Amino acid sequence: MGTLCIIGVDDNLVLKDFIRAHVEYLYGDKVCVDHWYPEYRYEGRTIRHFYSDNPRLMKARKLLPQALYHRLVTRHELSEASIHAALAGFFREHKVDVILAEFGTAGADIYKHARKLDIPLVVHFHGHDAHRLPFIAAYLERYREMFHYAFRVISVSHFMTNALVRLGADPSRIVYNPYGPREIFYANEPDFRRTIISLGRFTDIKASHLTLMAFRDALSDFPDARLVMAGDGELLECCRSLAQVWGITDSVSFPGAIPHARILPYFAGACCFAQHSVVPSYGDAEGTPVTILEAQAAGLPVISTRHAGITDAVLDGRTGFLVEERDVAGMAAHMRTLLGDQQLCRDMGTKARDHIRSNYSIERHISRLQEAIDGARAQ
Repeated sequence: MGTLCIIGVDDNLVLKDFIRAHVEYLYGDKVCVDHWYPEYRYEGRTIRHFYSDNPRLMKARKLLPQALYHRLVTRHELSEASIHAALAGFFREHKVDVILAEFGTAGADIYKHARKLDIPLVVHFHGHDAHRLPFIAAYLERYREMFHYAFRVISVSHFMTNALVRLGADPSRIVYNPYGPREIFYANEPDFRRTIISLGRFTDIKASHLTLMAFRDALSDFPDARLVMAGDGELLECCRSLAQVWGITDSVSFPGAIPHARILPYFAGACCFAQHSVVPSYGDAEGTPVTILEAQAAGLPVISTRHAGITDAVLDGRTGFLVEERDVAGMAAHMRTLLGDQQLCRDMGTKARDHIRSNYSIERHISRLQEAIDGARAQ
């Protein structure tokens, strides 16, 4: 067995834990490539600069200091042929026999090179790469060609599977494989105090301002309640301003982006998790939000929207409550219900944990992905 190359890895300690889980749990030798095409990097080095098949460049790499070599090689023509030669050199040196592209756009960028080198490809979609229409418009033709070459295409929700079929994917090649939370979340013991946790980036799709608006409405009945909105993003300052305008800054905290390893204390000090995901006017959608899976594994009921994979992950009325997108009044009503009934929070949280353990285990997710990779090797 050769080496698995995972393209689309980064070292962000706050985001993309689902990709880090692939790096940690998939078996066998792996090389992880970060940055974007054609500026892929491996261990800090840009691949097109340091893995060329050009014999003169290879000799220069051995003889020149790295800084001088880099300065000289950047003058080398940035052509598809030179990029391909560098990728071929990298894959050959590391004995790569299968590529896992994290995000459909990464797959669309690498598939031509994989096809020329006869290296099988597995493409894992995650969310915006299947749904954000303006973003993927430039990739549509490459998507269709990539779908034809890729051995398997991984989808994290039924909603996403339908979107991929519309984009041209062969249904027989799509593997439905939602994420799973790490085992550590199942050990969490919430105290169910009147605190609502909302964790994620402040973006249009997560509509954090609507969660804040719902909490403001619920606060009138529970003045001792608190909302913790952790994360960063373009709408963070907007939400801070709204909290000031509405006079609720004493009830809302914005701790910023939290490294994934430090999430559990926030889940332990809450009664429920809230996220108001929506499809924005320009078209986009979640995959299956990992934080919603993690919150339920941690024993918290979830209040969210009927949006993408959330409808699969949250059982309305059993493990949490779902409202239509932009139904702020409905979300506020469910916040009141859970803020006012600690035992209901505990009961729903127990069902949520059981539901996630039975249907969204990290072991199952990794097993299905490993099966796709092994199948690609064996074809």
